[in-house]
Amino acid sequence: MGARPWLFLLAAIGAELIGVTTMKLVADSGAPSAVALVYIPMGLSFFFLSLAVKVLPVAMAYATWETVGLIAVTAISYQVFGETLGWLKLGGIALLVLGVVLVNAGAPKEAA
Repeated sequence: MGARPWLFLLAAIGAELIGVTTMKLVADSGAPSAVALVYIPMGLSFFFLSLAVKVLPVAMAYATWETVGLIAVTAISYQVFGETLGWLKLGGIALLVLGVVLVNAGAPKEAA
């Protein structure tokens, strides 16, 4: 299989982070150029995800993409935007990580 699908998955996660972080930054603007700054990286994220799932099982790739993205967005929100981290948020993240571990454990051995 090689590293290529995993690199595509990492690119998808990175593009998603750029899109979501930009969305927070331009939320009050509404200018067409600001909206494009959100949609372009989000479109790239789905493009790279589609390349990853050509090789990786969809459930494994999507669960990893979403959970790693959520953890990173939560960290960015905490550090940059001053959002809070409570026990419920941290517990939810822990459950998502457990879910990804279980989904990846159930994937065919050649995909993992």
